Amino acid sequence: MPRKSDLMTLYRVSRYCYKEGLTQKQIAAIENLSRSQISRLLEKARELGIVKISLHLPSEFDASELSDAIKKGLGLEKVIVAPVTSIDNNDDLKITQTIAIAAAEYLSEAAFGNKTIGIGWGRTIYETSHQLSYMNTNESPYFVPMIGMSGDDNPNLQINAIIDRFCDKFRCRGLFTNIPTIREKNLPLTKLEQERLANLKSYWNALDMAVIGLGGPPEKTQTVISEFSDEYIGKITNKGICGDILAQFFFPDGKIYDIEDSYDHVSFDIRKLKGIRSVICLAGGAEKVNGIITAAKAGFIKTLITDSITAGLIFELL
Repeated sequence: MPRKSDLMTLYRVSRYCYKEGLTQKQIAAIENLSRSQISRLLEKARELGIVKISLHLPSEFDASELSDAIKKGLGLEKVIVAPVTSIDNNDDLKITQTIAIAAAEYLSEAAFGNKTIGIGWGRTIYETSHQLSYMNTNESPYFVPMIGMSGDDNPNLQINAIIDRFCDKFRCRGLFTNIPTIREKNLPLTKLEQERLANLKSYWNALDMAVIGLGGPPEKTQTVISEFSDEYIGKITNKGICGDILAQFFFPDGKIYDIEDSYDHVSFDIRKLKGIRSVICLAGGAEKVNGIITAAKAGFIKTLITDSITAGLIFELL
């Protein structure tokens, strides 16, 4: 039996390869070993069961036909359906991870060729940032937050952390923000904040791609940020709102609830998403079906990445 130190080396090398997506050459440089040694270590890890590789057929239906039907019904450019089994129907984390894995794989190719990419927030975006593999390219994009900061303790809403992880995986640079998403009405910005907000908006005007999440109705979602007062949450709850993108709530007809009556809001205007060449929405869950349909028909999104259960519910409504 190998020593504990040897087992940890096997585990570490295997994680670099199969979890982080590094090449054997990169791992060899990190471990100060030869590529042939790394190859033997990976083979040994498989022999000892440290690495177990399995292949699974997708779910029983033809996902491509379902994708095509939804794409046509919603007028989208692309729909990616990640298969989940019926036993995962009530497992929100499993659905989120499944969508995130599919999104990470898609973005590993789709992101390149775009100079400036806007990133939103939410649980699926956050999980996608973890599922991304490390990229090796000389054509790295520049990532920009599409919304300000939140003081909430929810990690899914920490936009700077999400941007940092995208930059880390793509080995590139990005813009960070110190402007809160929600501010008291008419609260003045400092001169430095004004300059940084102007700089952020200049990047918004140059976005080639946007990657966004989508929340459900306020009464059913966990992404209503703590900066909203109880009074404001009461105003938007059970009012027929079907979803939100970038903390902007909208009704089934695509009309946006005017947040500016109560707060100053630092967020990319979702009505301008129509002008971005590629807008990718990552969303799943029964409570988001109506919001997804509305967002697609309103032109807020162009590509949808969802799970097979959510896709089936969308298909039924269409």
